Amino acid sequence: MNHATAAPDSTDALRARVAPIAAPVGLRAMFGLLMALGAAAFLLEVRTDPTRAYAAFLLGYFFTLGLALFGTLFTAIQYLVGATWSVVVRRVAESFTSYLPIAFLLFFVLLLGVPHLYVWSNTGVPAHGVDAGHLTKGGWLTPSAFALRALIALTIWSLFGWFFVRNSTRQDQTRDPRLTRSSTKAAAMFVPVFAITLTVISFDFLMSLEPLWFSTMFGVYCFAGLWQAGLATLTITVILLRRQGALQGIVSKIHYHDMGKFMFAFSVFWMYIAFSQFMLIWYANLPEEIEWFIPRTYSAWGGLGIALMAFKFVIPFFALMHQKAKESETMLLTIAGGILIGQWIDLYWVILPAFSPERVVLGWPELGVSLGFFGLFGWTVLAFLSRHPVAAHGDPFFEKSVRFHG
Repeated sequence: MNHATAAPDSTDALRARVAPIAAPVGLRAMFGLLMALGAAAFLLEVRTDPTRAYAAFLLGYFFTLGLALFGTLFTAIQYLVGATWSVVVRRVAESFTSYLPIAFLLFFVLLLGVPHLYVWSNTGVPAHGVDAGHLTKGGWLTPSAFALRALIALTIWSLFGWFFVRNSTRQDQTRDPRLTRSSTKAAAMFVPVFAITLTVISFDFLMSLEPLWFSTMFGVYCFAGLWQAGLATLTITVILLRRQGALQGIVSKIHYHDMGKFMFAFSVFWMYIAFSQFMLIWYANLPEEIEWFIPRTYSAWGGLGIALMAFKFVIPFFALMHQKAKESETMLLTIAGGILIGQWIDLYWVILPAFSPERVVLGWPELGVSLGFFGLFGWTVLAFLSRHPVAAHGDPFFEKSVRFHG
């Protein structure tokens, strides 16, 4: 008996599968409820304890900003290296960039909290006998300079994100390969600009909470966390879209395996950077450097340091060693969810001890505001995928990506 072999779907049939999704009403409502809860938590806390409210705002803001930046950088890198495997998941990363204009607007709320968050913003009152020149780092840390640098960085990131998305969605209609070449040229400019701007913003937003402390590795540390959390978010979103049917027959276990490998690799990278930063400061034992690590290591905050290492390195490293684990939706969702929890703990561990070095402060302000930011980010991504096809089917390598075999 002859057994007929099913012919692979044509390119047109594959493209027809990746239409914009019909966003579930329940999911939209859930994201809307989270946004309302986050706004209420912030507004209630800002009346009684504005410092804690704005610290919680900074935590949620930087967490979701990192996910949006991951989307832009991931897109740029895939263009730059000419990757084939990632074409079918690149549109999901592009959807993350739609949050950048919202982050631009929310920065003006953060600006209102500068006097409450940053001791250098009020140089008229010396802190602990330290003169204003040391606090402001020779004039680098002033409210106007802080705002200017942040607005420049946010504008650059938003424009590059818009450019990549415009070319990608336009290519869905035109199939013009010149758009890929245009995005590749832009990517070559974006990557070094991103490295510089992210480092500056990481110093300004997070390190300057305690302006006398410094670490030349802090920018790389923030990048490592941002990239690892972004990979986890990308993995979760792709799996949920495939389960919903939007990427069924487009994304396969081969793509899962590649995303799992990236999460595994960058768990190691994050741990390497985190340990290197800690080890060098511990070994040198300089007073101006160890003052940042002492409360985060030898007080109640030390337990959180152990927890974030477990979520961001120990569990992903051992759980994703086996090939089958990298192809299991359940395993990938579990590990990716843990990595996101670890990233939140990481930022919480970086930010909150600046205001409460001896006692762990965790309550509705921190959790509620972060849930609000999560709802806003999710609502933005969902709105994007409701307007655009869920995969970049106009890319010249789209069909090769669907049939990718590793």
